[in-house]
Amino acid sequence: MRKTRFNGLGIVLFLVILTFLWAATAVSDEKQLLAAIDERAGSCRAVSQKILDYKELGQQEFKSCQLLMEELRKLGFKVEGDLKVPDDLIKGGVAKTAFRAELAGKGPGPTITIMLEYNALPNGHSCGHNLISTSGLLAAAGPAKLMKDTPGRLLIIGTPDEDRGSFDGGKISLLEGKHFDGTDMVLITHPGDVWSVDKELLAMKRATFVFKGKAAHAAAAPEQGINALDAAIQTFNGINALRQHLRQDVRIHGIIKKGGEAVNVVPALAEAEFAARAYPTVNIMFKIAPEGVALHADEMLKYTVPEAGWQATVQAAKAVALTAYDLLKNPAKEKKIQEKFRQLKAKEGK
Repeated sequence: MRKTRFNGLGIVLFLVILTFLWAATAVSDEKQLLAAIDERAGSCRAVSQKILDYKELGQQEFKSCQLLMEELRKLGFKVEGDLKVPDDLIKGGVAKTAFRAELAGKGPGPTITIMLEYNALPNGHSCGHNLISTSGLLAAAGPAKLMKDTPGRLLIIGTPDEDRGSFDGGKISLLEGKHFDGTDMVLITHPGDVWSVDKELLAMKRATFVFKGKAAHAAAAPEQGINALDAAIQTFNGINALRQHLRQDVRIHGIIKKGGEAVNVVPALAEAEFAARAYPTVNIMFKIAPEGVALHADEMLKYTVPEAGWQATVQAAKAVALTAYDLLKNPAKEKKIQEKFRQLKAKEGK
């Protein structure tokens, strides 16, 4: 039997050929991925318009949720709604407007999650969640085209009631319900007035404090009353005293929601709500509005309509799709990012 012998030059040429073939395959895959996004851009724009028109507030996003679930099924995802969560976060223990969609690849590998937000605010979609959800939907369409030959798993999670944080919903309830279990990396986009890949945001946890006192006539018999509002005010004063000792990446803010019904009656009930934010995360911000236009402001409503912000929405979707696919194909890169994240947390004492 004749043996083939490779000299040094032959080995080098062999490796060059392999590298070329791998690079050519990677370029071909990326073209397919981007083509899949372009192919679905029109239908996703129509979805975005529908969600804009629905204007469904947190925990009421039934039509938006169902619409996104249907679109993910068309992409081949296995989809489930009515996700179980802790009873103390959502009454009844079911997030009725959340969903989880999964698409398995070829064999074991990383799990990359893309999150979709779709609730409106009282003034409409001034936060652009109609664009966030469809940007994520488009981003899912790219890798989905290639998952049959890609190791790992693509996970899409619909996170409702985003603007109230963990209060009766949001991502915290889904996290504590273990719906992110197994996730190696989470990706999301958000529209705004700038392009940014290093925008630092803060995770949020909410708490409501209810103070119960005793009513009395504030002029005729104030000594018979117990002032619940005083307790709420003292709570605010305590938090204000704490602020100077907080780290730069921690924020606490709140409001008094109830403080009495009439000025001549000692308040028997007071209620205060606080939000605590900490642990910076990174979000891909895409520009749809002129610089200085604030999220949640009425003026932003002019730019969250699909015809105004769609081009940037598609660009953001392509960035997320390429990132997700890169992480799926390169587990070592994903592990390196995770290790860097752990080091940063340890450095900050977290």
